[in-house]
Amino acid sequence: MTIRQTANCALGVARLAFDAAAAVLSVAVAVPVAFVAGEARTMAHTARGDITPAPEHSDREHVHDLGTVVELS
Repeated sequence: MTIRQTANCALGVARLAFDAAAAVLSVAVAVPVAFVAGEARTMAHTARGDITPAPEHSDREHVHDLGTVVELS
């Protein structure tokens, strides 16, 4: 390999490393920004009263996390 080929390969690797770092940085910034935007939207809806509370269940029913209803005797 000549010096020119070695330099071109080194520049190619450096370019790939820069692109990878930019991708990781963009994800590291985008996720918290999206979370904050979603929380702000939820708070705005709550403040306006757009979100209604869930209906009360009777004393004989209990809803599990999976959505199944179990009657308690």
